[in-house]
Amino acid sequence: MAVQERGAWDVAWEAALDELELSLEESERLLRATPQDAAAGELVVRQDGTSVSVWTPPSLATPLPAQMLERAEGLLARQAELIGQTMAAMSRTRLDIEMVSRVSGAPRSGRSVGAVYLDVRA
Repeated sequence: MAVQERGAWDVAWEAALDELELSLEESERLLRATPQDAAAGELVVRQDGTSVSVWTPPSLATPLPAQMLERAEGLLARQAELIGQTMAAMSRTRLDIEMVSRVSGAPRSGRSVGAVYLDVRA
């Protein structure tokens, strides 16, 4: 492979790792988000103003350059950690929904049976 071609592939791999890292940062921001962030629409736009998109693995015809291996392994570990955090957040959300359903008396269909007040001072 020519040096110029190798340099182009290194640039492509660098861009792919940059995009993965940005995707991980977006996921971390979503996991830290508050209901106010969601209401303000802050979760659908990147800090640079562009729209959030789903990361897809690139189709690169060359193996990862050796000098990028450490960074790629770090991103992989970070991604695995985020997967665990996301699963935990989903479990907490399911439990919260179940608790609200029990307190409100709402059937599992999600339809409310009427206003319910909970005295949290007791």
